[in-house]
Amino acid sequence: MIQKQFRPSLAIFSMLMASTLFSSCSDKADDPKKNEENELITTVHLHLTSPSGAMTMATWKDLTPDDAAGRTVDTLFLEDSTLYTGMIELSDQSKSPAVNISDEVKTEGVDHLFIYKQTPAATPSWFTVVRTDKDANNREIGLTYTLQTNGNKGVTGINVILKHQPEIKDGTETPGDVDVDVVIPVKIR
Repeated sequence: MIQKQFRPSLAIFSMLMASTLFSSCSDKADDPKKNEENELITTVHLHLTSPSGAMTMATWKDLTPDDAAGRTVDTLFLEDSTLYTGMIELSDQSKSPAVNISDEVKTEGVDHLFIYKQTPAATPSWFTVVRTDKDANNREIGLTYTLQTNGNKGVTGINVILKHQPEIKDGTETPGDVDVDVVIPVKIR
């Protein structure tokens, strides 16, 4: 009679091979949305125009995302009790020539949503932002907006967040990944 011996090394090898086989059958490679990477955005420009036509702009720029020492941030100067029309421009200036990310966000509007909020939060808010552009599903994007200052003077900040929400955009900040999350100082005079 032949006796079979238990070989622990053979059993471990078999389990490892089986787990490798099953993990390689993931559907991730079949779904390009799951493989998308967030865009590299090195520069955020806020452009605002007052009713008189006066323009103001502020830029957040970070060409070395792993090192905050190279970051530059302008202050956005606004007048109190004024309704501004605004637009945001995003770019990747780590490439030559620079890549305009705003065009990609507009083209993929059904997957993107800008959030604009005061930081630190205040009650009542010192300004109100309303997104004025819509995607193909009639949901707001936020590449264009209005900003109303609400009569307060002083220094605060505007937190600009771009959410990447492929196939889950519902008009709220909650779902999705963050492409941009920057704070720009605001001085209301």
